[in-house]
Amino acid sequence: MKLPIKKEFFDEILAGNKTSEYRDAHITFVCEETGREITKYVKEVGLVLKDSMPDEYTNRGLFDDEKIIRFDLEKVK
Repeated sequence: MKLPIKKEFFDEILAGNKTSEYRDAHITFVCEETGREITKYVKEVGLVLKDSMPDEYTNRGLFDDEKIIRFDLEKVK
């Protein structure tokens, strides 16, 4: 995941002085084939170990890290 961040905060993270990051609680998904967009609000965020995920996700090579961020999304309004 790549997140743009202002230099001031980047430097604080680099120096080890900033250990938390806050962002708006929505994600805009863009369909790779059509370019269609949908915005969903995030209800909750958690960490999942890749080994505990269903095979339909892990067997497709979607993730590189051992810890995966899970976003629980609200229904489309």
